[in-house]
Amino acid sequence: LRQNHPPLDVELPAFREVVQTMPAALAALDLKIAQTRGLLDTLLSAREQALSHFEDAKALLHPMRSIPNELLAKIFSHCIMKSYKSKDLDALDPRAAPWLLSGVCRHWRNLAINLPQLW
Repeated sequence: LRQNHPPLDVELPAFREVVQTMPAALAALDLKIAQTRGLLDTLLSAREQALSHFEDAKALLHPMRSIPNELLAKIFSHCIMKSYKSKDLDALDPRAAPWLLSGVCRHWRNLAINLPQLW
């Protein structure tokens, strides 16, 4: 193939055999590739699901979830005091501590709304 000369008579049978047998060999390889891709897709999907379960479990076990409401209320109160001491923010400013704290999650929102000292 590195030259333009026709193949020698002794080479012709080998080239004919390659031309005759290669389509089947290529088809077999294509089939194996398709099967491997299917397996890879299955494995990637299983990994994605396992990662999702892992992240969910990690989030559920996070120490923030076990802080008692009384302690959170004290922390919230300290945030409020610090926020209002800065004098840059008033109670209606969405950057003020009560609004920020109530925007973190449903649990914090319920706690913040039910703490009159924050408002």
